Amino acid sequence: MKKLFDEDETEIHNLDKAKILVSVIPVVLIVIILAITLLVNGSKKDDSGDDDLQQSIMDYADDAMPSNSASVSDLPGSTEKETVDEEENNSEDTTQKENDSSEALAPSPTPYQQIMNTDKVDYSKVSFDKDEQLKEMMTYWADNNQKALDDLANLDRFKAMSWKLRDSSDFYYYGDKNAAGLPDGKGIAVYADNQYYYGEWKNGLRSGNGTWIHYHVHNTANKSDLYLYHQYTGSWANDLPDGEGSEHYDYDTTLFKENMIYCTNLIGSYSAGLVDGEFYITSTDSNENYKEWNASAENGSWSFLSDKRDSVGRGPVYVAVKDNNNYFWMLPKENKNIGVPCLISKQNKN
Repeated sequence: MKKLFDEDETEIHNLDKAKILVSVIPVVLIVIILAITLLVNGSKKDDSGDDDLQQSIMDYADDAMPSNSASVSDLPGSTEKETVDEEENNSEDTTQKENDSSEALAPSPTPYQQIMNTDKVDYSKVSFDKDEQLKEMMTYWADNNQKALDDLANLDRFKAMSWKLRDSSDFYYYGDKNAAGLPDGKGIAVYADNQYYYGEWKNGLRSGNGTWIHYHVHNTANKSDLYLYHQYTGSWANDLPDGEGSEHYDYDTTLFKENMIYCTNLIGSYSAGLVDGEFYITSTDSNENYKEWNASAENGSWSFLSDKRDSVGRGPVYVAVKDNNNYFWMLPKENKNIGVPCLISKQNKN
């Protein structure tokens, strides 16, 4: 009997232990899950807080702009050895082919003259009041109402105002002036080719902070012009972009071609209208692939990341932010006088 009792007691004891384990384990698992959840949520909350605290797109560009640390040997098609084995040769040949078929950069915008030459509208017969129209546009610009600005630029009376300035670097101005009657302070101006500027002036020249925009306006069906508008926002001196600034491009995406990348934003430093300093660049393509790049420039030319050239003579100028082995290649002859395209200025040397 004693033995049976002991066995029963042991069995009961084991059952009690099993019950305790069954009860405790779920609790422990729940605690662990809650802890992990709190950590993840805390991380997400911090990320969200960081997004909310971003001061400007310039700050983001600074964070995303590490030094171009890739060595020459990291670049596709480059080697440091004078003699290489068969495997290395095969690898280099493959990389060379990739370079030859890599994406090309879309062409920069050019002055778009269709609106000036078309016979659909005779702008010489369209009346306009430059002071009232610029005053109207200035109000919307001060309110950051981009939609209203776009609508105004496409009205015949605004197109006629720009048409009147065709083939010149002159402008109509509305805003603050100095004692000599020159633009000085804050004001707005219209130029030929549907170009506008709103911002600071000094002694008749754009100087300080301001935004320039070039509308690609069409009176007929557009079948070739990629651009809807192109703008530069940032620092100016002597009537040219100078200092920290950013360019933005807005496209007619129906005209995108395969194997082409289209720069959407360039954020960095300019000097006398030319790229000069560190840059953060974003791009897209016909498949809506978004990419980020780092680059540096000097006096209007992108700095090549190595002396290596592919079979057609291109060298690497941009390196991908998230992949130090991904580069954009450019021909040396194309890598000159790079600045803000189409900008009308008496000082512009582009």
